[in-house]
Amino acid sequence: MDSLCRKVAEQIVEDEFEADIIVALAKGGWFAARVLCDLLNIDDLMSLNIIHYTGVDERSVEIKYSIPSEAVKNKRILIVDDLVNTGLSLNTAKKHIMRFNPKIVKTAALQLLSTSKFIPDYFGEYMEEFAWVIFPWNFVEDVTDITLKVMKSKELWSEWDIKWEIYKQFEINPIYLEIAQPNRFKEVLEIMQRRGLIEKVIKNGKTLWRLKP
Repeated sequence: MDSLCRKVAEQIVEDEFEADIIVALAKGGWFAARVLCDLLNIDDLMSLNIIHYTGVDERSVEIKYSIPSEAVKNKRILIVDDLVNTGLSLNTAKKHIMRFNPKIVKTAALQLLSTSKFIPDYFGEYMEEFAWVIFPWNFVEDVTDITLKVMKSKELWSEWDIKWEIYKQFEINPIYLEIAQPNRFKEVLEIMQRRGLIEKVIKNGKTLWRLKP
């Protein structure tokens, strides 16, 4: 992620764009925006809260909390997000900020998927094939959404059954997942149990999981 931030910063420097303020899209854009502030020597950082992806299949966005119009008026604005999938979030944010008469608005993201209809001005990586990208800062949220989706197809699941079904539907290799995030999947299942989303079932001495009625 740090490497992708540096690539974005290099593009901005080469473009000779000097932003007065960075607007991070909450919550995914916070990490990248903070690193870019450091790399580009930008002091002003604000957050624009956009609600999106309430579930794996949702594709709607809306602005939950705006920013003061005087903060961006006549300013050079850089809007930052982590991943551009459909482009709805960045496009919505740009249109919203344009209402406040900034001097110029440009957009940046760490990763751009080919599925996006909106192309940011700067991006660290272009992904030709669709992939469900799970960043470290929203691991629990994304794995929870995916797990709830796959568990709808039957009643009882072992931990491995869930991982294998996620691999079949989302091409997230369970071996790579365990290497990248050791023991985190089991942690997510326990968090889901505490939140009342699933429950543990002991059957023939084996630990199984099912959606909570």
